[in-house]
Amino acid sequence: MSKHLVRIAGLKDGIHKQVFEIKDEFFEEYENSEVLSGEFCVIATVKINGEDRRITIKINGTVSNLLCDYCAKRIELPISITSNYLIKKSENKEESIDEIIFVQANQHQININQLIFEMVTFSIPYKRFHQEDGEISCGKQSLSLLDKYASKLKKIDSRWEVLKNIK
Repeated sequence: MSKHLVRIAGLKDGIHKQVFEIKDEFFEEYENSEVLSGEFCVIATVKINGEDRRITIKINGTVSNLLCDYCAKRIELPISITSNYLIKKSENKEESIDEIIFVQANQHQININQLIFEMVTFSIPYKRFHQEDGEISCGKQSLSLLDKYASKLKKIDSRWEVLKNIK
């Protein structure tokens, strides 16, 4: 897997941008990833002001291998997410937490692969469906079948009706 490295040392004060293109191969390295296919543009912006270092990661693109929860047809979901992180130097090798990335004093770049993967994965909505103007736009035939079979499940066997009266 190619590493998406962002330089954080040896830079002058100011704003420094790097752009990465992410395609299907990126997600192949992650086992059990829900995202298998998609195209994304990642913009990593490092802002340096003296010893203060911050990185902003902006991701725009489309996940294209998911299925609609209503009609089970393929769906493309647009993704647009931005996250900000503070970069702190640490003598010990500490694990990064939430919005703080710990780096060692002699570290000149950081690998943002895991951050990209998490941002894309966590931005996928729990319920996925075709939509137009905020409304579900799956085929009417699919929705009518869903309603038809959902109503059959609601009928209770008469033998169980007797149990409702027991208290």
